[in-house]
Amino acid sequence: MTVKISGVLKDGTGKPVQNCTIVLKARRTSSTVVVNTVASENPDEAGRYSMDVEHGQYSVTLLVEGFPPSHAGTITVYEGSRPGTLNDFLGAMTEDDVR
Repeated sequence: MTVKISGVLKDGTGKPVQNCTIVLKARRTSSTVVVNTVASENPDEAGRYSMDVEHGQYSVTLLVEGFPPSHAGTITVYEGSRPGTLNDFLGAMTEDDVR
């Protein structure tokens, strides 16, 4: 079962990020995803994005035209995760944080 990750990608001044690709690279193999496979989403002109993501752990990279790739962090999508924004998942505690 997938989890919807959606929202508006904004820069530090609150402006929508344009000409960007959000890349999710699987860090581990799960029952539905193979390690190192890549999924991507291109936000629209207003910065809106929406993707249905399989449970697993992903490295998140932002590819903005004219800039080097930027590693935004790592997210973990659990089978029971609720839908949220990319910021919600990037800021969420993981099992590794609890240890």
